[in-house]
Amino acid sequence: MPNVFQPDFRMPRTAGASEAPSPEAALPITKADTQNYFTEVADDYRAWSPSYNMHFGFWRLGLNPLRREGMLVEMNRAVGRALKLDESPATQEAPRRRCVIDLGCGAGATARTLVGDDPLLYAVTVTNVPVQNSISVRLDAGAGVADRMAHIEADYTRTGLPTAKADGAWAVESACYASGTAKADFVREAARLLKPGARLAVVDGFLLRHRPGRLAGWLHRLWADSWAVPTLAVRGDFVEALRHNGFEEIEVRSLRWRVAPSALHIPALATRFALAELWKARGRLSPWRRKHIVASYCALALGLFWRDFDYCMVTAKRSG
Repeated sequence: MPNVFQPDFRMPRTAGASEAPSPEAALPITKADTQNYFTEVADDYRAWSPSYNMHFGFWRLGLNPLRREGMLVEMNRAVGRALKLDESPATQEAPRRRCVIDLGCGAGATARTLVGDDPLLYAVTVTNVPVQNSISVRLDAGAGVADRMAHIEADYTRTGLPTAKADGAWAVESACYASGTAKADFVREAARLLKPGARLAVVDGFLLRHRPGRLAGWLHRLWADSWAVPTLAVRGDFVEALRHNGFEEIEVRSLRWRVAPSALHIPALATRFALAELWKARGRLSPWRRKHIVASYCALALGLFWRDFDYCMVTAKRSG
């Protein structure tokens, strides 16, 4: 059985190869796989961020690129700025309470940052992984924002939340867990939840074409399988899904260089973490924990394929 340093890195066979691929390699990632993955590796994310920021950071002038947590928090604030909550007509008349939704929240770090920055903001976070909500509740109390945070356990494509009540919504490295290259089920639910004129912000990796190069395609599949992602969205398909579901003012902004400083933390951190965990576990890690480490390296490598992949912020306004 391969260990974390010896995963199955075989390249996919060409169509003319005599040996058929194994049935296991052809099995699609399911929602159950995603739940199992996040449940099993929940504590491992603390090595990346004590506050459970489960995403890359946003570097800007004035931030120390060696201090990862500051960049991670700045990504949360970049999402908040993209929602433009202070520009709506209602907020210009008089300050009022606003409610935002985190679709695929992890442990609620982005919502916690934004609610902590704005005393009039309330947040609802959605995840189908119970252990993440348990972590969120504990961290909310420590941050002093528990009274303005609500965590629900649900599929973010069928939340059960009321229609057209949210002042903003976002998905930070979570929209990729929806199905298909357009993520249409995710987009449809976001459109249903948002008030007319409210904004959606999506920060994620995107494929730039349906058929990436052979090495990039293999690397994407290895990464996706290791982090229990069905597939990254194809950027053009995702934008078209936004248009089809009533979004306008769609903007796509590459964050490739903004996230690069935090991504460069991966090799040293992942190697140190792998060695420490292997030592504690006497050389044995569960399959999802091994894959989690492999995917960390893959994420950095995938970013080198500029023709096939980009890391973007996509924003759009709900029409009406």
